[in-house]
Amino acid sequence: MAKIYALYKGDEYITDGTLEELARKTGKKEATLKFMTTPSYVSRIGDKALRLVSLGEESYKKCVVCGKEFRVTALQKARLYCSDTCKRKVKRERDRRAAAAKRKPTFASLPDSERTRECPACGKMFVAEKSNQRYCSKECSRNGGGYRGTMLDLPPQKRRYESHIEEINAQARAQGKSYGQLQAEKLLARLHAEMSGVRA
Repeated sequence: MAKIYALYKGDEYITDGTLEELARKTGKKEATLKFMTTPSYVSRIGDKALRLVSLGEESYKKCVVCGKEFRVTALQKARLYCSDTCKRKVKRERDRRAAAAKRKPTFASLPDSERTRECPACGKMFVAEKSNQRYCSKECSRNGGGYRGTMLDLPPQKRRYESHIEEINAQARAQGKSYGQLQAEKLLARLHAEMSGVRA
């Protein structure tokens, strides 16, 4: 495996790579760069001269995000990502999961066992879709007196929320009247009875 070097000018970092890569980047001959790694060159240069610092032998790892192979040195063995882009992806996913863990779960996301309840109208067990759902169906909701739950102890045929329109229509037809006429007569009769009671 080839060695990796970092090229400095004084204390200023310029670039890094193998001797072959540095030769392409700097335009210097590979032999010249190789000489810069020798003790004799180091003993001659001043503080502001070009110098090469060995970063160790190169090796390759697979990025844990995209699977792409990337080069690492002996000082970079703990590196997991091939680029800052992959590193940011992991951070965004970690932040998303942390935010999701802090959010209060919705009622619909709860398991069926926590949403199962007994219908107060028919006694059937059902899985509620909303936290305020009391009845298993619209029919039970009507028979059970709506969400107020009034008159639940009465049998369905006696509950005041049940419609009697068909029965009243049959009575009106039997008397040769319309539904409205029969209801109007009943209302007038009730009013007369109330007024008579007041006079008495």
